[in-house]
Amino acid sequence: MSSADTNQEQTPEFHRQRYLELKARAQDANTRRPAQRLTENPRHIPAELVLTVETIPGGWYWTCRLARGITLRIVNDAATAGVSALLWNADDPSDRFNPADTVKVQWTARLGPGTLLLSDMGRVLASITDDRCGMHDGLAGGSTPQSNARKYGVGSSARNTRDNFLLAAAKLGLGPRDVGPCATFFAPLVTDHEGRFVWKEGAVTPGDYVDLRAEMDLLVALSNCPHPLSPDAVREAHPVRAILWRSPSATVADFCRTSTEEAVRAFENTDSIARR
Repeated sequence: MSSADTNQEQTPEFHRQRYLELKARAQDANTRRPAQRLTENPRHIPAELVLTVETIPGGWYWTCRLARGITLRIVNDAATAGVSALLWNADDPSDRFNPADTVKVQWTARLGPGTLLLSDMGRVLASITDDRCGMHDGLAGGSTPQSNARKYGVGSSARNTRDNFLLAAAKLGLGPRDVGPCATFFAPLVTDHEGRFVWKEGAVTPGDYVDLRAEMDLLVALSNCPHPLSPDAVREAHPVRAILWRSPSATVADFCRTSTEEAVRAFENTDSIARR
Protein backbone atom coordinates (compact mmCIF):
# COMPACT_ATOMS: atom_id res chain seq x y z
CA MET A 1 0.00 0.00 0.00
CA SER A 2 1.39 3.40 -0.96
CA SER A 3 1.84 6.27 1.47
CA ALA A 4 -0.90 8.16 -0.39
CA ASP A 5 -3.36 5.32 0.26
CA THR A 6 -2.33 5.20 3.91
CA ASN A 7 -2.82 8.95 4.31
CA GLN A 8 -6.23 8.74 2.66
CA GLU A 9 -7.37 6.05 5.13
CA GLN A 10 -6.37 8.30 8.04
CA THR A 11 -8.55 11.22 7.04
CA PRO A 12 -11.76 12.01 8.96
CA GLU A 13 -13.74 11.91 5.71
CA PHE A 14 -12.53 8.36 4.97
CA HIS A 15 -13.62 7.14 8.40
CA ARG A 16 -16.94 8.99 8.12
CA GLN A 17 -17.72 7.31 4.79
CA ARG A 18 -16.68 3.93 6.19
CA TYR A 19 -18.98 4.50 9.18
CA LEU A 20 -21.92 5.38 6.92
CA GLU A 21 -21.27 2.33 4.74
CA LEU A 22 -21.29 -0.04 7.73
CA LYS A 23 -24.37 1.67 9.15
CA ALA A 24 -26.27 1.30 5.87
CA ARG A 25 -25.41 -2.40 5.62
CA ALA A 26 -26.50 -3.10 9.18
CA GLN A 27 -29.72 -1.14 8.86
CA ASP A 28 -30.56 -3.04 5.69
CA ALA A 29 -30.02 -6.29 7.59
CA ASN A 30 -32.24 -5.03 10.41
CA THR A 31 -35.10 -4.48 7.97
CA ARG A 32 -34.85 -8.16 7.08
CA ARG A 33 -35.17 -9.39 10.64
CA PRO A 34 -38.17 -11.61 11.34
CA ALA A 35 -41.37 -9.86 12.37
CA GLN A 36 -41.46 -8.80 16.03
CA ARG A 37 -44.36 -11.10 16.82
CA LEU A 38 -43.32 -14.27 15.06
CA THR A 39 -46.46 -16.21 15.88
CA GLU A 40 -49.92 -15.22 17.00
CA ASN A 41 -50.14 -18.56 18.80
CA PRO A 42 -47.37 -19.85 21.08
CA ARG A 43 -44.93 -22.16 19.36
CA HIS A 44 -45.30 -25.52 21.08
CA ILE A 45 -42.22 -27.18 22.56
CA PRO A 46 -42.38 -30.99 22.24
CA ALA A 47 -42.54 -32.54 25.70
CA GLU A 48 -39.50 -34.74 25.05
CA LEU A 49 -37.34 -31.63 24.54
CA VAL A 50 -38.30 -29.94 27.81
CA LEU A 51 -35.62 -30.25 30.50
CA THR A 52 -37.21 -28.26 33.33
CA VAL A 53 -39.98 -25.79 34.06
CA GLU A 54 -39.68 -23.29 36.91
CA THR A 55 -42.15 -20.70 38.18
CA ILE A 56 -40.70 -17.37 39.34
CA PRO A 57 -43.08 -15.61 41.77
CA GLY A 58 -43.75 -11.92 41.37
CA GLY A 59 -40.95 -9.87 42.89
CA TRP A 60 -38.49 -12.75 43.15
CA TYR A 61 -35.44 -13.96 41.25
CA TRP A 62 -34.21 -17.19 39.67
CA THR A 63 -30.80 -18.49 38.59
CA CYS A 64 -29.53 -21.33 36.46
CA ARG A 65 -26.53 -22.65 34.59
CA LEU A 66 -27.43 -22.88 30.92
CA ALA A 67 -25.39 -25.17 28.67
CA ARG A 68 -24.50 -24.14 25.14
CA GLY A 69 -27.28 -25.05 22.72
CA ILE A 70 -30.01 -25.11 25.36
CA THR A 71 -32.78 -22.52 25.04
CA LEU A 72 -34.38 -20.61 27.88
CA ARG A 73 -37.99 -19.65 27.19
CA ILE A 74 -39.39 -16.93 29.47
CA VAL A 75 -43.18 -17.07 29.45
CA ASN A 76 -45.14 -14.05 30.64
CA ASP A 77 -48.53 -15.63 31.34
CA ALA A 78 -50.11 -12.55 32.98
CA ALA A 79 -48.43 -9.76 30.96
CA THR A 80 -46.41 -8.52 33.92
CA ALA A 81 -44.46 -5.33 33.18
CA GLY A 82 -40.95 -6.62 32.69
CA VAL A 83 -38.59 -9.50 33.49
CA SER A 84 -34.95 -8.43 33.79
CA ALA A 85 -32.03 -10.67 32.84
CA LEU A 86 -28.28 -10.85 33.40
CA LEU A 87 -25.99 -13.32 31.64
CA TRP A 88 -22.38 -14.28 32.31
CA ASN A 89 -19.89 -16.55 30.53
CA ALA A 90 -19.90 -19.53 32.92
CA ASP A 91 -16.18 -20.15 32.35
CA ASP A 92 -15.19 -16.49 32.80
CA PRO A 93 -17.87 -14.39 34.54
CA SER A 94 -15.88 -11.20 33.88
CA ASP A 95 -17.18 -11.68 30.32
CA ARG A 96 -20.80 -10.63 30.91
CA PHE A 97 -23.78 -9.11 29.14
CA ASN A 98 -23.07 -5.65 27.75
CA PRO A 99 -26.27 -3.86 26.65
CA ALA A 100 -24.36 -0.88 25.27
CA ASP A 101 -22.35 -3.07 22.88
CA THR A 102 -25.44 -5.14 22.09
CA VAL A 103 -27.16 -1.98 20.83
CA LYS A 104 -24.12 -0.32 19.27
CA VAL A 105 -22.65 -3.27 17.39
CA GLN A 106 -26.02 -4.23 15.89
CA TRP A 107 -26.97 -0.65 15.03
CA THR A 108 -30.36 -0.94 16.71
CA ALA A 109 -31.88 -0.60 20.18
CA ARG A 110 -34.58 -3.07 19.25
CA LEU A 111 -34.20 -6.41 20.98
CA GLY A 112 -36.19 -8.98 19.07
CA PRO A 113 -35.98 -12.01 16.79
CA GLY A 114 -32.49 -12.41 15.38
CA THR A 115 -30.86 -10.12 17.95
CA LEU A 116 -27.67 -11.23 19.67
CA LEU A 117 -26.99 -10.56 23.35
CA LEU A 118 -23.30 -9.60 23.30
CA SER A 119 -20.66 -9.70 26.01
CA ASP A 120 -17.97 -7.26 27.07
CA MET A 121 -15.49 -9.18 24.90
CA GLY A 122 -17.52 -9.12 21.69
CA ARG A 123 -18.86 -12.64 22.04
CA VAL A 124 -22.40 -13.93 21.67
CA LEU A 125 -23.87 -15.00 24.98
CA ALA A 126 -27.32 -15.80 23.60
CA SER A 127 -29.48 -15.33 20.51
CA ILE A 128 -33.16 -14.40 20.46
CA THR A 129 -34.49 -17.19 18.26
CA ASP A 130 -38.24 -16.80 18.84
CA ASP A 131 -40.28 -13.93 20.25
CA ARG A 132 -44.01 -13.52 20.66
CA CYS A 133 -43.68 -10.05 22.19
CA GLY A 134 -41.01 -8.04 20.35
CA MET A 135 -41.03 -5.29 23.00
CA HIS A 136 -37.93 -5.43 25.18
CA ASP A 137 -35.68 -2.82 26.78
CA GLY A 138 -31.91 -2.74 26.51
CA LEU A 139 -31.49 0.90 27.50
CA ALA A 140 -33.04 1.84 30.86
CA GLY A 141 -32.21 -1.17 33.03
CA GLY A 142 -34.11 -2.64 35.97
CA SER A 143 -35.62 -1.26 39.13
CA THR A 144 -33.53 -0.15 42.13
CA PRO A 145 -34.32 0.83 45.74
CA GLN A 146 -34.28 4.46 44.61
CA SER A 147 -36.64 3.93 41.65
CA ASN A 148 -39.02 1.97 43.87
CA ALA A 149 -39.03 4.79 46.43
CA ARG A 150 -39.95 7.29 43.71
CA LYS A 151 -42.61 5.02 42.25
CA TYR A 152 -44.21 3.42 45.28
CA GLY A 153 -43.21 5.78 48.07
CA VAL A 154 -40.46 5.73 50.71
CA GLY A 155 -40.75 2.67 52.92
CA SER A 156 -42.43 0.51 50.29
CA SER A 157 -41.87 -3.21 50.72
CA ALA A 158 -41.80 -3.82 46.96
CA ARG A 159 -38.75 -5.82 45.88
CA ASN A 160 -36.43 -4.46 43.20
CA THR A 161 -34.21 -5.88 40.48
CA ARG A 162 -30.92 -4.45 41.72
CA ASP A 163 -31.21 -6.18 45.10
CA ASN A 164 -32.49 -9.36 43.43
CA PHE A 165 -29.45 -9.46 41.18
CA LEU A 166 -27.09 -8.99 44.14
CA LEU A 167 -28.71 -12.01 45.82
CA ALA A 168 -28.63 -13.98 42.57
CA ALA A 169 -24.97 -13.17 42.01
CA ALA A 170 -24.07 -14.38 45.50
CA LYS A 171 -25.94 -17.62 44.85
CA LEU A 172 -23.83 -18.09 41.70
CA GLY A 173 -20.57 -17.40 43.55
CA LEU A 174 -20.29 -13.84 42.20
CA GLY A 175 -20.19 -10.44 43.88
CA PRO A 176 -21.52 -6.89 43.50
CA ARG A 177 -18.85 -5.99 40.94
CA ASP A 178 -20.28 -8.70 38.67
CA VAL A 179 -23.74 -7.08 38.60
CA GLY A 180 -23.89 -4.75 35.61
CA PRO A 181 -26.63 -3.27 33.41
CA CYS A 182 -29.36 -5.68 32.37
CA ALA A 183 -31.91 -6.31 29.65
CA THR A 184 -35.59 -6.24 30.57
CA PHE A 185 -37.93 -8.37 28.49
CA PHE A 186 -41.64 -7.56 28.07
CA ALA A 187 -40.88 -3.88 28.63
CA PRO A 188 -42.40 -1.86 25.74
CA LEU A 189 -40.12 1.13 26.13
CA VAL A 190 -39.39 3.08 22.95
CA THR A 191 -37.80 6.44 22.20
CA ASP A 192 -39.61 9.23 20.42
CA HIS A 193 -38.10 11.61 17.85
CA GLU A 194 -36.73 13.79 20.64
CA GLY A 195 -35.02 10.89 22.37
CA ARG A 196 -37.50 10.63 25.26
CA PHE A 197 -38.58 7.28 26.65
CA VAL A 198 -42.19 6.36 25.92
CA TRP A 199 -44.01 3.36 27.43
CA LYS A 200 -46.42 1.68 24.99
CA GLU A 201 -49.22 0.56 27.27
CA GLY A 202 -51.01 -2.59 26.11
CA ALA A 203 -48.14 -3.79 23.90
CA VAL A 204 -47.46 -6.83 26.12
CA THR A 205 -50.19 -9.47 26.15
CA PRO A 206 -50.78 -12.53 28.36
CA GLY A 207 -48.84 -15.55 27.15
CA ASP A 208 -46.07 -13.60 25.43
CA TYR A 209 -42.70 -15.32 25.51
CA VAL A 210 -39.12 -14.95 24.33
CA ASP A 211 -36.58 -17.71 23.52
CA LEU A 212 -32.90 -17.20 24.38
CA ARG A 213 -30.58 -19.82 22.85
CA ALA A 214 -27.31 -20.14 24.77
CA GLU A 215 -24.32 -19.75 22.43
CA MET A 216 -21.85 -20.64 25.18
CA ASP A 217 -22.15 -22.10 28.68
CA LEU A 218 -23.93 -19.41 30.70
CA LEU A 219 -24.82 -18.32 34.19
CA VAL A 220 -28.26 -16.69 34.08
CA ALA A 221 -30.21 -14.58 36.58
CA LEU A 222 -33.78 -13.39 36.10
CA SER A 223 -35.60 -10.82 38.23
CA ASN A 224 -39.39 -10.71 38.08
CA CYS A 225 -39.93 -7.09 39.13
CA PRO A 226 -41.83 -4.43 37.14
CA HIS A 227 -39.77 -2.11 34.96
CA PRO A 228 -39.04 1.21 36.72
CA LEU A 229 -40.74 3.19 33.94
CA SER A 230 -43.92 1.14 33.72
CA PRO A 231 -46.68 3.69 34.35
CA ASP A 232 -48.90 1.82 36.82
CA ALA A 233 -47.54 2.55 40.29
CA VAL A 234 -49.71 -0.11 41.94
CA ARG A 235 -49.28 -2.83 39.36
CA GLU A 236 -47.99 -6.04 40.90
CA ALA A 237 -45.67 -8.52 39.27
CA HIS A 238 -47.30 -11.87 38.53
CA PRO A 239 -45.53 -15.23 38.26
CA VAL A 240 -43.61 -16.00 35.08
CA ARG A 241 -42.27 -19.32 33.85
CA ALA A 242 -38.75 -20.29 32.85
CA ILE A 243 -38.59 -23.31 30.54
CA LEU A 244 -35.28 -24.94 29.60
CA TRP A 245 -35.43 -27.02 26.45
CA ARG A 246 -33.13 -28.72 23.94
CA SER A 247 -33.38 -26.53 20.86
CA PRO A 248 -32.31 -27.54 17.33
CA SER A 249 -28.70 -26.86 16.42
CA ALA A 250 -28.06 -23.73 14.37
CA THR A 251 -27.67 -24.33 10.65
CA VAL A 252 -25.16 -22.59 8.39
CA ALA A 253 -27.99 -20.30 7.23
CA ASP A 254 -29.13 -19.44 10.76
CA PHE A 255 -30.24 -15.80 10.62
CA CYS A 256 -28.77 -14.97 14.02
CA ARG A 257 -25.33 -16.10 12.85
CA THR A 258 -25.37 -14.57 9.36
CA SER A 259 -27.50 -11.40 9.49
CA THR A 260 -24.60 -8.90 9.47
CA GLU A 261 -20.82 -8.75 9.22
CA GLU A 262 -20.81 -7.85 12.93
CA ALA A 263 -22.82 -10.98 13.77
CA VAL A 264 -20.42 -13.19 11.81
CA ARG A 265 -17.41 -11.75 13.67
CA ALA A 266 -19.15 -12.07 17.05
CA PHE A 267 -19.80 -15.76 16.41
CA GLU A 268 -16.22 -16.24 15.24
CA ASN A 269 -15.10 -14.81 18.60
CA THR A 270 -17.52 -17.14 20.39
CA ASP A 271 -16.78 -20.31 18.46
CA SER A 272 -13.03 -19.87 18.95
CA ILE A 273 -13.33 -20.30 22.73
CA ALA A 274 -15.75 -23.23 22.33
CA ARG A 275 -13.09 -25.12 20.36
CA ARG A 276 -10.43 -24.78 23.06
